[in-house]
Amino acid sequence: MKTIEMKRTLSILCLLSFSLFMNGQQATGYTKTRNYTAERTYMDASSQTGSGGARIVSDIVYTDCFGRKEQEIQVGGSPGGNADLVLSYTYNMMGQVEKEYLPYAKTGNNGAFDKFSPERWSVYGTGEQAYAYNLTQYEDSPLMRVSRKMGPGKAWHTSDKSVRVTYGMNSTNEVRCYKVSSSGSLIASGFYGAGKLEVIVETDEDGHRSKTYTDSNERTLLTVSVNGEDSLATYYVYDDRNCLRYVLPPEASHRLAEAGTTDISVLHSLAYSYEYDKLNRMISKRLPGCAPIYMVYDRRDRLVLSQDGTRRTADTKKWSYFLYDSHDRVIESGEILLSAEQTCGELQLAAWESEHYLPSGTRTPLQYTVYDNYKPTENVTAHPFVAAVGYDTPYTLYPSGLTTSTKTRLLGTDDWLTETIYYDDRSRVIQTLCHYPEKGLRYRHTAYDFTGNVLRKQDNIGTDILETVYTYDDRARLLTKANTWNGRFTDKITYVYDALGRLTGRNYGDKVSESLSYNIRGWLTGIESQHFSQTLHYVDGVGVPCYNGNISSMIWHSGSEAGLRGYKFTYDGFSRLKDAIYGEGEQLSNNLNRFNEQVTGYDKNGNILGLLRYGQTNTMSYGLIDNLNLVYNGNQLESVNDNATGHVFGNGMEFKDGASKEIEYEYDVNGNLTKDLNKKIADIQYNCLNLPEKVQFEGGNSISYLYAADGTKLRTTYKTGNATTITDYCGNAIYENGVLIKVLTEDGYITVSNNQFHYFIQDHQGNNRVVVAQNGTVEEVNDYYPFGGLLSSSLSNNVQPYKYNGKELNRDNGLDWYDYGARMYDASLGRWHAVDPSGEKYPALGLYAYCKNSPIIRIDPDGKDDYVVNANGAVYLMRKTDRIVDVLYASGINSSQKATQPDPNWKSIRVFDKSMLQGLTASKGEKGRDYWDRKLYTTTNSVYNAANVFLFVADNTSVEWTLKGGYMDGKRTFILGTNNNRNRVSSMYGLTKVQEALFPTFIPIIDIHSHPYNPFASPEDMDNARLLRDIRYGIYYKDNIINYTDQNNSTYSIKVNSMNDLMRYIFQQLR
Repeated sequence: MKTIEMKRTLSILCLLSFSLFMNGQQATGYTKTRNYTAERTYMDASSQTGSGGARIVSDIVYTDCFGRKEQEIQVGGSPGGNADLVLSYTYNMMGQVEKEYLPYAKTGNNGAFDKFSPERWSVYGTGEQAYAYNLTQYEDSPLMRVSRKMGPGKAWHTSDKSVRVTYGMNSTNEVRCYKVSSSGSLIASGFYGAGKLEVIVETDEDGHRSKTYTDSNERTLLTVSVNGEDSLATYYVYDDRNCLRYVLPPEASHRLAEAGTTDISVLHSLAYSYEYDKLNRMISKRLPGCAPIYMVYDRRDRLVLSQDGTRRTADTKKWSYFLYDSHDRVIESGEILLSAEQTCGELQLAAWESEHYLPSGTRTPLQYTVYDNYKPTENVTAHPFVAAVGYDTPYTLYPSGLTTSTKTRLLGTDDWLTETIYYDDRSRVIQTLCHYPEKGLRYRHTAYDFTGNVLRKQDNIGTDILETVYTYDDRARLLTKANTWNGRFTDKITYVYDALGRLTGRNYGDKVSESLSYNIRGWLTGIESQHFSQTLHYVDGVGVPCYNGNISSMIWHSGSEAGLRGYKFTYDGFSRLKDAIYGEGEQLSNNLNRFNEQVTGYDKNGNILGLLRYGQTNTMSYGLIDNLNLVYNGNQLESVNDNATGHVFGNGMEFKDGASKEIEYEYDVNGNLTKDLNKKIADIQYNCLNLPEKVQFEGGNSISYLYAADGTKLRTTYKTGNATTITDYCGNAIYENGVLIKVLTEDGYITVSNNQFHYFIQDHQGNNRVVVAQNGTVEEVNDYYPFGGLLSSSLSNNVQPYKYNGKELNRDNGLDWYDYGARMYDASLGRWHAVDPSGEKYPALGLYAYCKNSPIIRIDPDGKDDYVVNANGAVYLMRKTDRIVDVLYASGINSSQKATQPDPNWKSIRVFDKSMLQGLTASKGEKGRDYWDRKLYTTTNSVYNAANVFLFVADNTSVEWTLKGGYMDGKRTFILGTNNNRNRVSSMYGLTKVQEALFPTFIPIIDIHSHPYNPFASPEDMDNARLLRDIRYGIYYKDNIINYTDQNNSTYSIKVNSMNDLMRYIFQQLR
């Protein structure tokens, strides 16, 4: 529970009115001569009743006479509670934020306003005190747009390394003009005349430039990344109804420009194309190299039928179908074989006549979903609640708006996976019961404290029980985590933080300890433990300095090996990895080149054209093991020729050149790899989710996969000769040939045979580098090439399969694929085996390219799991689960550590759009890894998910969030996101015109953003409103939406007591 106290002092200069709201209690440390807002959070029930032991957390925001934030203070916010965390702001003469200072800790402050003193920032290192702020400068014009941004750090300030933005108009013959004919075909129509388009040029700290061109309708027509004379241009082409019809990625636009024609073969293999009905609903889309996907809607604009290329190839009458309830929630989905063949147009005409359309035919349901109650339906019966000592019973049998039960088919079978979820009075999940065919019922209990932190959870795995108990400080930082297996075998992990709340250490029992260090920007610079150490260099070290966030060099030490090892990295002008040069010793000057990985070229879509890889070729020799030339048809690989004569020694990974043909790789019409002659794969079969069902090798061996209809992998069957091995996955329990062998924990796993805990010691990306037993014994050491292959020097006894990015590696029959959940990854080629499901969000990149070809700083989350949003608004994938929907937890922790703090504060919501949270995990900014330059944005077509997530993150973080509603590509769409900034969030103008136009086709209608501490529109908010006056603007602040215009910072307010209130408000604004 929270209370708000506001105090404003009368100022003749500013003509402010006096107002005071108090709850009868005021901390004596507040500076009463200044305007402030104080927020108190009660940490337990006794805080409200006044009984002894009350725990209250206080936050204060001091504002100047214009209502601008001067200082934010977390009273006792430093770990230990004896120091305040203080953030300060300064403004320029026009009232815009100029300097945003980094937080510092002040002992004995007790909430008082703290006067400026440079030594406060000494915690960031010697010589850094004068540079502990983010600087924003603006152009000298009435528009007052951002012209320069510089993050903290002496190295950046003294070298003048900043992000610069300039604004101008296009010149003659600079931007090609593409149009759409009345028949829907693409027409090349010369060039735009000089001065017809606005161009924004952004240059990052390392001089890499990006340009965004927009027309008078504020549509993004072209984005260009520039590297000297080379450039990557992505065109967006619209029809007369303002619908996006074509997206031309760099390789497509380059080939069309060279040819001077709109070659249909180029469009089919390299471009995105879309078609719409008269209501501007998308009815067809074609991804590069894939067959079209057809879509049919009912009269309420809900998608009721869809058909991709593989379904159409198998049988033109086979479609996917979706049934909805009265609240537009999907209650049944599956496949239907129509009674008679019908065209997409005929189906659409019939669907228009009904609000619950389903054509006649044979249905194969794949999933049922029940909401709001636990009453049995025709198809789903809820599992009864299982009571457990120390855990709550259900608060209500009618949890309105929440999923209560699901029933999901195991694809290709008549078996079902059934799940029931029970909630407490705050809609938090307290029990999940899941029934697996053959394995029976499994359930998890969860208990929370007063503020929503998870105190303990219990997994019942047959007759075995794993219980985890958590403790926290008053700022919800995780302090300890203790696992108990079957009530007898325990382990304990403790967490250590610095004065700023950054995670600086972990202790695994009494045998393994780990420390973490950071630079002034919060970037991880070091990991140190007995069994693994790593140092990351950005602007220092032996590599070429990288000021834009790329890692310039990396040094590590693993296991018991002697000496240091590492890589120096170089990148091209598009931040794609170019050279990873291996070396040993502190200067990486010894034993050079032993494990190099070097990309000799990319095409304009980022597909790797050439790759050199070095490795161990014998016990004491090293040399070239891969010299690859890759040939493509569009983005799809056709053949690979390896000109190296050496081969890897031991258990290292390399490319196996098993064929020498013109066509060595084949794909189906959905873009899935179906044949790989180099790996001796004769055929790969896929299920309806485009996930591999069977990999058939030429010699008769095979690997088969069993998935549930929601994409959860449940079984892998390996057939090698006459031997068959079956691995079953039931949540965190893993069985081999029917025997429980392993239970995954948040930090490793338990081997059931000896009841032993094992820990994963990970690097900066979450790669499992060392496996350590509870007694301190090193069991496995893994070292990796940059793209994820295992070095032959790795001490890998293969005690467990989870390696790079923590993903399961399958080495059987030479497959060497990492399983990322949504698709498989081949580290020897740096490519996915199938189309990236999120590829449309990054059209400038090929659909099979891995992590923008920057594998040193990027990872790929699989997106069906548990996510955590911390107090600074950063969203991380926490762990992989077997549930139907994603869950988002709010941690309340201020640490900037990425993906190394897996434990949440479990205030939680369930998110049904499985691509939504994944979109928030990676910055869409051009290069920025600073929290002030991050752009974490995602989209959804569901107002329910949009409103639910927006309220949750706005209420549980200390940064601004935005929710924008409108239409994109003919569909009602909502954009949700944050810049991880307490003082600003991207405007609609910014999201459509800068930073490579994240949402160039979005047509905005409503723009809401949250203010953590102030209910009024700032001058900058009003300036942004002037740029796009036709949009309805609102600020969400403490259960209210305050509407504003470019002329008035507060026109009227609306109370938002629930998600339903917000949904109702959004619908009213969208009319």
